[in-house]
Amino acid sequence: MERIDAQNLTGLLRRHRRTWGGGTFLARLNDDELWAVLDAGAPVEFGRGEVLVTEGGPDTDVFLLLSSTVKVTTRTRTKKRTLIAVRAGGDVIGELATLEGFRRTATVEVRGREPVLAVKVEGRRFLDVIRILPDAHMLLTASVARKLIAATRRRAGFAGFTAEIRLARVIADMAEDYGVRTPTFRDGLEIGVDLTQTEWGALIGASESTAFRALKELKHRELVTVRYRRIVVRDLPRLRAFADV
Repeated sequence: MERIDAQNLTGLLRRHRRTWGGGTFLARLNDDELWAVLDAGAPVEFGRGEVLVTEGGPDTDVFLLLSSTVKVTTRTRTKKRTLIAVRAGGDVIGELATLEGFRRTATVEVRGREPVLAVKVEGRRFLDVIRILPDAHMLLTASVARKLIAATRRRAGFAGFTAEIRLARVIADMAEDYGVRTPTFRDGLEIGVDLTQTEWGALIGASESTAFRALKELKHRELVTVRYRRIVVRDLPRLRAFADV
């Protein structure tokens, strides 16, 4: 982790804010709320493979992601690490440990080659700021709830649903959080997270080849389009209907 001059924060925000998905915590804050939470911490940069938080750790720092993507993994009974979520610019990381005093429930590390820019806020300081911003507090609560609902839906999907439906559910959730309007399709949403087939498979509990076939089926049904490893949801209500959520 490398600290960044706080004077550069305005430029970083101007550069990356437009890439945040509309469903993320930071994107839903107004300007005053956004600057209040950002000013509470210090801008930092994480390079390839660096870890933001470690599963089981006692620390309570919160990270406000400005750019790029991180992967969230947890250790299974066989001691292997499995991918359970992906977070991107606009997201908040580490809020559960701060809100509830839990130890870290997962490991979060930089995904891919792009460095991750974030604002690191000490846990108590973050809570102090959130307490005096009732609307931001509500948005944080909503953000936590969305994550828990998505995780519950994902686990439930492992029991009896096809790979196509499981993938459709994950893509639909990501579109709501990270989707950015695209002019190519009238109601299209481009997901600003470029996952590999292996990573999509891990998120739905399937092999790479199964994930490939599932994505091919969604493309065949004209629910999604794939561009340069980016997925465009062509019609979110139709995708939700197919996923039965």
